[in-house]
Amino acid sequence: MKLNVDKFIENEIEKRLKRKMNELERHIFSAMWSEHCGYLHSKLQLNKLNFKGALFHQENAGGVKIGNLGVFFKTESHNHPCAVEPYQGAATGIGGIIRDILALNARPIALLNSLKFCAEQKRLIDGVTRGISDYGNSCGIANVGGEVIFDECYRDLPLVNVMAVGVVPVDKVKLSSAKENLEIVILGSATGLDGVGGAAFASKELKKDTKEEKIHVQIGDPFAKKKLIEACIEILNVDGVIACQDCGAAGLLSSTSEMAYKGGCSIELDLDKIHLATENMSAAQILLSETQERMVFAVEKNVLDKIFEIAQKFELDISCIGKTFLGNNYIIKKGGEILSSTPLDVICEPYFYNLEPVVEPKINACECRENMKLECALKKLISCKEFASKKWFFEQWDYAVGGRTYMQPDISGAAAVKIENGFIGLCMDSKPRFVELNPYLGAKSTFLESCRNLISSGFEPMGFTNCLNFASPKNDYTKYAFVRSIEGLCDISKDFSVPVVSGNVSFYNEKDNRRIYPTVTIGMLGYCENEKNLTSAIFQKDEEVFLLGKKITLESNVGASLYQSVLFNCLCGKLDEIDVDLELKLKNAILDMINKKIISGASDVSKGGILGALLEVLFRSDIGFCGSLLPKNILEDWQKLKLLFGEIEGRYIVSCVDFEKMKNYLVKNNIPHCHLGKCVGDK
Repeated sequence: MKLNVDKFIENEIEKRLKRKMNELERHIFSAMWSEHCGYLHSKLQLNKLNFKGALFHQENAGGVKIGNLGVFFKTESHNHPCAVEPYQGAATGIGGIIRDILALNARPIALLNSLKFCAEQKRLIDGVTRGISDYGNSCGIANVGGEVIFDECYRDLPLVNVMAVGVVPVDKVKLSSAKENLEIVILGSATGLDGVGGAAFASKELKKDTKEEKIHVQIGDPFAKKKLIEACIEILNVDGVIACQDCGAAGLLSSTSEMAYKGGCSIELDLDKIHLATENMSAAQILLSETQERMVFAVEKNVLDKIFEIAQKFELDISCIGKTFLGNNYIIKKGGEILSSTPLDVICEPYFYNLEPVVEPKINACECRENMKLECALKKLISCKEFASKKWFFEQWDYAVGGRTYMQPDISGAAAVKIENGFIGLCMDSKPRFVELNPYLGAKSTFLESCRNLISSGFEPMGFTNCLNFASPKNDYTKYAFVRSIEGLCDISKDFSVPVVSGNVSFYNEKDNRRIYPTVTIGMLGYCENEKNLTSAIFQKDEEVFLLGKKITLESNVGASLYQSVLFNCLCGKLDEIDVDLELKLKNAILDMINKKIISGASDVSKGGILGALLEVLFRSDIGFCGSLLPKNILEDWQKLKLLFGEIEGRYIVSCVDFEKMKNYLVKNNIPHCHLGKCVGDK
């Protein structure tokens, strides 16, 4: 394996070491200074994000505090593995994100997925769906929601972003920082050859022939994971267990080096003491193996016997493989010899590029205005795969296991999951076309989409995690889109006082001179104390329907909307500007009206515009509607399409039983609104 960095980086490493690297060290730096582990092109930008109010955001996963509980959540990408081996790629993506939560001593209670495909690639869709189903269902964690998006830009480049959520009393949280004079223990599956070099593989463009890349894909074992979850939670509650890390990207190498570096101590590993699945593995293979279902602990010597007893109880292999001591070195021994002694600060602090975005690219700002008949346009829109129900996906996954899920997927904007102090709301959203057209506004719009999904379900947004999927960071447009997306997320999260708690970056999503749209995926968590305030997007017969928020006009910007994509196959036009004051006003009003029992059902307006949102509610509710959505003076077909299908910010549709009560509240509080019509029994 060659060093997977350019000559400049290689020189930088040897300059810091003040010597040449040996062969093992070339492997070490190939992984730790890869994009996937080192965040070379993104770290400086990510530091700009708003973390104010986040709990332990620098750990394996971050969270928010609700009462005495820490609720931890994180997104992770497994895009490259899923492109070459969709079943195992998706399964081990789930496995990895569970371990990030578990490392904090948090019990994983929920999973979500954000999936992007080209609709024609049924092998990828089937493999990813089965991988998530077989792994998540088997390890007993509810898969409560997410999203599925189809677009040609994801041909051969699927995006598989997964999110896990866990809970633990704040005073029981375990961190990943070791200290001197501790023993290093590895628990779980025997280390083998699967996944060797996976971190470097995920840090480069996919090759035309993906067969040779399959060796970099890990293999999951959900039943071993279930045992590992229970064993870890028991071990992490033993006094004398100081730190924990999962073996994910770059395996034992990253988990042990980061643990020691964070704790400001040296670490020595004896590779001969590690339980192996394959004989005669080299030092580099042992360090870089990404065999699944493994966790590393730093513990006091006097608790070793207790930890080994717990491992035996759960029928898991365990080895004591090293120790920590005063200093700053990462020492590897094998066969009685020291193979490498490398400064930890050099390993764990790579060179960071300061992305300098080029001038904003020029995009066609003109709108398509073809006079397509409304009935024809409507049939095209509701029959496209992007608008179609994703119920088939959700049916493959067990959303009820664990007994915490309050509402099944696809009946509200966010999943409701029971915790000790009430309910948390969970959703995952992305708007790739919007970010492609305008990264700054598109990232803001994605954040707001998640906020509105939570708000319309009765939840106060508390925090978010992100998964940033882009093409090569060496590409000028990618640089621009990445920097502006970060700026958009930073600004809007400050406006809403909703911090980012964790995240992930996936670069190099390109192949054969094709790239994905820059895809900002948001996983957001909200809180609702009272079960009676949980709200679905199901309307009932005889309920009145209102549109709350901005009124779309012929001057409104509706670029990147689904109707333009489906009907005109283009992204032209501009994005609507965001009115933060209105968004906050709507948030407070809707949550207040839900609390006062004025609103019966609610849904945000996004994909497909006002008519798209209404149709989704009607299909979901199995009910009809009678009303008027267009002003009487609208004559041109293109005007009708824009007003019905245009996707602008700051709008909800809600239902109520008491028309006068709703009307009085909206007028009294100066909430922009209009009455659309009434739900009827005739479909």
